[in-house]
Amino acid sequence: MKRIHLILISLLAMACIVSCEGFETITGEQSELGEVGTTLTGTFNGASDINVSVVSLENGISTVEGTFTMTDPRYKKLIESHPKYFDVNGDKVRVHDVKFKVTTNGIENVSGESNGIIIKYDSKEGDTYSNGRKVTHVSTDNDFSWRGMKIKVIRVEGEPKKADGVKSVTYWGNHRFGIVAVETTFDDGTTDFASVVIR
Repeated sequence: MKRIHLILISLLAMACIVSCEGFETITGEQSELGEVGTTLTGTFNGASDINVSVVSLENGISTVEGTFTMTDPRYKKLIESHPKYFDVNGDKVRVHDVKFKVTTNGIENVSGESNGIIIKYDSKEGDTYSNGRKVTHVSTDNDFSWRGMKIKVIRVEGEPKKADGVKSVTYWGNHRFGIVAVETTFDDGTTDFASVVIR
């Protein structure tokens, strides 16, 4: 079964609440990374027992739902602040109604919180998306280590504003594999670098 890396991207992509009015959107053909049955996983600190997948694809919008265990209090603070999308019972979390547009040109969050483009594959260094995220690196060589190989990546930094214990989020993406890593910087100055994998 196809697997992608958006696990908890759903969580991190909603680190703040913004209006979607006037935001640019992703174009392109439907990517297999957004098809029903795609399973999402990653190595976020405190996350285990991950069973999250794309459960529907309608009019180009993929809906992600499932369950996982989260023990890291930093992520739990973020999760608990978004009850519209996360049901929390102790360390057990159910995610539902998280929506993305996943195309051959990039990935966009359309859930209603932190709307807008997460990554565009044709981005150039210095580009700023209309939601405030900025492209700070575009590989010209295979310079990023991922799953035992070197790949080209685009690094996108920033969230439109600080919220829910998270100071900033950085994404690394690849046109073939989508999001391949996420680094979260929390209000207390600590960070978590999560490798995002395809299985």
